[in-house]
Amino acid sequence: MGQTDRGKRRAKDRDDMSKFYGFRKCTYCEIECTPGNFVDHQSERFCSACWVQHENPQHPDLEAIREKVKTAANTWKFTKKSIDEYKLPNGPHPVKN
Repeated sequence: MGQTDRGKRRAKDRDDMSKFYGFRKCTYCEIECTPGNFVDHQSERFCSACWVQHENPQHPDLEAIREKVKTAANTWKFTKKSIDEYKLPNGPHPVKN
């Protein structure tokens, strides 16, 4: 007996599964967007700083917002790849009766 169609689809779907690489980049400044720091508008992605600049170019804290977005992107990038919180267990422990 061979594999059923269902088994073939499962193997194919598992190999073709998309990977999560991040939240794309801002259309204008190319900073990687982080959770909560982007706006999608008319099929374009804006980071918070570019959105504020687009909607209100005379905003008094524009540079502070831009610096905050850059810092958040760097922090998120390194936090995502840190394994300090996600260590593997030390192995199976014997069960005592």
